[in-house]
Amino acid sequence: MPATKKIEADLIEHIYQSSSMCIFDENFLILYANKNFTNLTGYSDEEVNHISLFKLKHKDQSDNTYHFIIDTLKGNETWKGELQICHKDNHVISMDTIIKPVTSDNKKRYIATFIDISHQKQLINNLKQRAHRQGLIAILGQLSLNNIPISDLIDQTLSVICGSLSIKSGLVLEMSIDGKKTLIRSSYNTPDLISEQNIIPIENNNILEYTLKSDRPVICESFKSETRFNVPELFESNNSNSAICLIIGDKKYPFGILTLLSDNSLNINMDETYFLQSICNILAEAINRKNIELALHQEKELSKNYLDIANVVFIVLDTQENIVMINRHASDVLGYPQNEVTGLNFFDKFCPEKIRVTTRKFFHDLINNNIESNSKQKTLSETLPIINSDNEIRQIKWRASKLLDENKKVTAVLCTGEDISDLLIQEEEQKMLEHRLHQAQKVEAVGMLAGGIAHDFNNILASILGFSELAFEAIDDKDSKLYDFISEIQASGNKAKDIIEQMQNINLQDETSTKEILLPSLLKGTLKMLRSALPSSIDIQTDIDNDTPAVHINASKFNQIVMHLLTNARNALNGIGEIKIRLTTEKIKPYTCPSCNTSVSGEYVTLSIYDNGPGMSESAIKNLFQKSKNKNSGLAFINEHTHQSDGHIFIQSPALTSLNNAGTCIKLLFKIADQKSKAAEDKRDASDLSNLENKHIMVIDDENSIASYLGEMFKNAGFNSTVFCDSVDALETFKKDPSVFDLVVSDQTMPVFNGDILAQKMLEIRPGIPIIICSGDEQMINNTSIDDLKIKGLLKKPVNSAQLLHCVVNALT
Repeated sequence: MPATKKIEADLIEHIYQSSSMCIFDENFLILYANKNFTNLTGYSDEEVNHISLFKLKHKDQSDNTYHFIIDTLKGNETWKGELQICHKDNHVISMDTIIKPVTSDNKKRYIATFIDISHQKQLINNLKQRAHRQGLIAILGQLSLNNIPISDLIDQTLSVICGSLSIKSGLVLEMSIDGKKTLIRSSYNTPDLISEQNIIPIENNNILEYTLKSDRPVICESFKSETRFNVPELFESNNSNSAICLIIGDKKYPFGILTLLSDNSLNINMDETYFLQSICNILAEAINRKNIELALHQEKELSKNYLDIANVVFIVLDTQENIVMINRHASDVLGYPQNEVTGLNFFDKFCPEKIRVTTRKFFHDLINNNIESNSKQKTLSETLPIINSDNEIRQIKWRASKLLDENKKVTAVLCTGEDISDLLIQEEEQKMLEHRLHQAQKVEAVGMLAGGIAHDFNNILASILGFSELAFEAIDDKDSKLYDFISEIQASGNKAKDIIEQMQNINLQDETSTKEILLPSLLKGTLKMLRSALPSSIDIQTDIDNDTPAVHINASKFNQIVMHLLTNARNALNGIGEIKIRLTTEKIKPYTCPSCNTSVSGEYVTLSIYDNGPGMSESAIKNLFQKSKNKNSGLAFINEHTHQSDGHIFIQSPALTSLNNAGTCIKLLFKIADQKSKAAEDKRDASDLSNLENKHIMVIDDENSIASYLGEMFKNAGFNSTVFCDSVDALETFKKDPSVFDLVVSDQTMPVFNGDILAQKMLEIRPGIPIIICSGDEQMINNTSIDDLKIKGLLKKPVNSAQLLHCVVNALT
């Protein structure tokens, strides 16, 4: 017995030495803490004595969490979870915590053990930031290919960089032609620099010259202590103390320099360096592409002008003797407008009959390489006549040169000895167009691949979400561990669904059509993606009414509107403050839209962005709308696309909000597309379901798991269901007795017969049978009308069970 007690004492001592722990009294004051706990929190043994559990709480953790902990412990239950404890020097420590109530000497005590998980949390945050920045690189890369103005691309890129890295301000400096100074091409949060001076010289031994010679980003952590180079006074005039500079473009021929400024010490890690260099590469490629396009266009126009003003006849013939091109002077000589002679046979129309045979022979000998010559060109040195529109004979001294393709095959003959640089430019332009076509084909191939992946992934999600819903219905004990596990599965599935939907919205961009959209879920997904681009010092509050009716709007444009609204609010707050986002339905009193001067009243879906910044005067607001006519401003984009969606805008300051009396409110009004309330629809669905029992539904999906889930779901709802995983088998069964089935629910993409083809065949057999098609193809959902297919519903996978049942009830009633 004594040996047993000694072993237990050793174990207890080992646990004590290897754990961070403390003991609270009945008032949750620390009675005792071991050395590991004091080392972890930074307090001494004397300081930690009788410290309250609430005093250890970090400001980022809610008081409600601690009240819940105390209520749990007072109920004599053990509490487990994550606590954010404040270190003595005020930084946060994330702790995996277990607090257990015990009774000692008839006194209540609470033993707490802690495990520091701050490092793991930091790793997770770093991974999230890396993924977010990769997404921003992809988005900006896509924007750079969309033919938007370079100035807009530079402005948006600079805003994204500063927002993502939480940097105070930034500049894009464009190199002058002589390479001795830089011009401020774009700025972010640097109004003083723009108004003070627009030129920053590249001087010996200053940071700009140093950057141009460096292969890596140049980081100046402190202007005052810097010894490697000089810093322009213009940088310091903005109350900045540190800078990061990178070259935009090739080191030998750079476009300019990206400069990030801060009043704090700046430094970047490898991930952030890669992020900045990737963004600079995107800018450089977009700028080079624009410059090449502009240069080619200018050269083409210049050559055309030279050709038209030259006092020389230029005529190009194809291998079939037809006129491909003539210049203005040739048009005057022939007596026909240029557009009328193109395509005519030159010899039949303009060559005299006496010499027509011999001239034709020489032309075809030149094309077929039958003329003996070591040279690549054969010049016709005699004068040959032509007949103009007045039947007048004109003598022309011709020279003929062959035009060859890359396979050395003759494609045309240039009938003159003059410069053919315009044709070379045309050939170069054709190659550029072919290259663009090739790029477009690659993008289309990637899109098809992504669509296939999205289709398969949506099928997997449909099974996960569907069977988790069926599992919920089969569980009686809502408090069981199994219920919690299935809840986590469903939550993860919904997150994956939202991610796929947001990626599709971004990928489709402006190709998505304007249609009836429920804004709550779209707004929530957009805010989730944009939240990390805003500094954590800005508190974002949301008030989103999930019963808000649908509006007509382009989903991609709505995402960009929200991005511009948040950017405006962030700029007004200068990085610190509160933003409140509210989506609801409002009865609007009569007022005049300041943009379109239209009188507005009635019920609208309203999106309001409030910030508690300094606010603006009425004159400033009017001036802002005048400036919004500039297409490069964020307000112009918001204003234009809100009105394109049959909406309106107004700005109010000071905002009448619960945040502060000061501030600004930007409110967008969208016309309601469907005023049916969801509650009324759900009530009708429940009523109709009770009247539709024993209706027979045919379910067709080549994914066995999805087909099984749908069959079970319909059975649970009171229907009879027959499941098919083969479209041919389903059609043959339907042919035998079409009257057996009351409704068909089919997948779109299947072997042999797609859903739309299968629907056509079934409707030919039994006209009028209700058919619903479920598709994971975003393009089909956007571009296909259910009226064209003569079906009752077209739903996007993974289909929500309630949405599908609602569509079934509508189709059957």
